[in-house]
Amino acid sequence: MKLKKYSKIFMGLTLLGILSSCTTAPLTGRKQLSLVSDESVRESSISSYNEFIRQASAKGLLANNTADGQRLRRIGNRISSAVEQYLRENNLSSKAKNLDWEFNLIKSNEVNAFAMPGGKIAFYTGILPVLNTDSGIAFVMGHEIGHVIGGHHSEGASNQALAGVAASVTGLFAGNLVTSLVSEGLSIGLLKFNRTQEYEADKYGMIFMAMAGYNPADAITAQERMESIGGRDIEILSTHPSGKNRVEAMRKFLPEAMKYYKK
Repeated sequence: MKLKKYSKIFMGLTLLGILSSCTTAPLTGRKQLSLVSDESVRESSISSYNEFIRQASAKGLLANNTADGQRLRRIGNRISSAVEQYLRENNLSSKAKNLDWEFNLIKSNEVNAFAMPGGKIAFYTGILPVLNTDSGIAFVMGHEIGHVIGGHHSEGASNQALAGVAASVTGLFAGNLVTSLVSEGLSIGLLKFNRTQEYEADKYGMIFMAMAGYNPADAITAQERMESIGGRDIEILSTHPSGKNRVEAMRKFLPEAMKYYKK
């Protein structure tokens, strides 16, 4: 009986902690769980990213000195400038301070790309011919950075922490969970995002590419190209909303994104 009583007390305190640990998504105003801080995830992600790049370099898999590598960096510089401008104009300058941009191209047939907290970007060469155009690359880069700006990495880690708390009310507290989760490194940086987060990241991607001078209508074309060659067999699409629904949402958002378009 005592254990049951203490469990109820613990869960009550946990609920209060959860309610007081919510933030607001910058773009949509959606409430997000924030048991794990952006700073904690950023530090762990940067460390893991650096190790990932070190290993890729040791294996001769970096393609930064190629024409495609230079192309990726050129697009990245435009997108990153747009992101920083967006943050300044939306009273989010504090987020910009934590961005130390880095763009790396990895030799791999995998159709994938990712951005990690801290402004760390990686594209695999396998995705470039699928995206085909600079604007397609810009959209995917903006989308992945959107996960960072939207706080999706810390939100995902927080959801994992909450699941751990609920599963073990007799001794495993949030602080220990946070330490354990953050120590996992790259797995935190590459959390699978849910559909709501993916829709948000699409909107960010269209806004950022538009501000960087890329037509956001091309985002829809890029998405359709990725879906047409393999759909869910492509790693970058593995947890995304279905192609039809996603493209429809992008079409609906296009008029808003066009307001940011700087030709």
